[in-house]
Amino acid sequence: MLLDASLPAQLGLAGVVVEAPWWTNRALLTGVGRAAVRAVHEENIAAGVDVVTAATFRCAEADLLELGLAPGSGTAWMVHAAVGVAKAAAGNAVTVAGSVGPGDPAGHGWLVTELVRCGVDVVLAESMPSVSEAEAVLDHAVAAGATAWVSFQCGPNAALPSGESVVDGVVSAWERGAAMVLLNCAAPERIEDALQAVRRHYEGPLGAYPDATGEGLADLLARWRMDYDLAVVGGCCGTTTADLRAPATRS
Repeated sequence: MLLDASLPAQLGLAGVVVEAPWWTNRALLTGVGRAAVRAVHEENIAAGVDVVTAATFRCAEADLLELGLAPGSGTAWMVHAAVGVAKAAAGNAVTVAGSVGPGDPAGHGWLVTELVRCGVDVVLAESMPSVSEAEAVLDHAVAAGATAWVSFQCGPNAALPSGESVVDGVVSAWERGAAMVLLNCAAPERIEDALQAVRRHYEGPLGAYPDATGEGLADLLARWRMDYDLAVVGGCCGTTTADLRAPATRS
């Protein structure tokens, strides 16, 4: 399977401002912005991706409240808007994932609940920095009966930002009910170091999407598919559809 490219990168190419504190949430506030987000999803689908990720990475309830959105309907509206745009673009053609980004583990249950209510195909605990935070998202998703994927940030020496082993994170996520475990949000060299370590201890479903751009990305992902038996590949920070469009990324 092929994941979509970076939403912030593609919105930036389209002239949409993506910056703190709103990040991609700002585009969801207006019809013009939502149309731009939908166009990015549609561009990814035209490029041949199998999964589009709704713009919910920064939709934790606490973050939305800090932006001044009203408790309850206001914050939930933002999540439903992001998923609605993704589902409208996807139709029945591709999988829609709802992203849960890193943050306060105590708040993840709210976002998982809203994503399930929206009818996402997959709840994606994305760029998790620690084993415990990944487990928190997973526990909520599994309890809700959702299909759950987990991706882990990769630091030096196959370690998570928390200092824990990537291997421990992957094994824990799989044992806790993840249907897919992925490695992301790092340069290709760090991702590959982690892939090598993981595959010495784990034979289950695995994916990877590095921070990378350029024509060489497709060939790299094609090699990783073969060398590490990857079920899912794609690109993270900075990646565009042009980077994924090459035939080498096809499964």
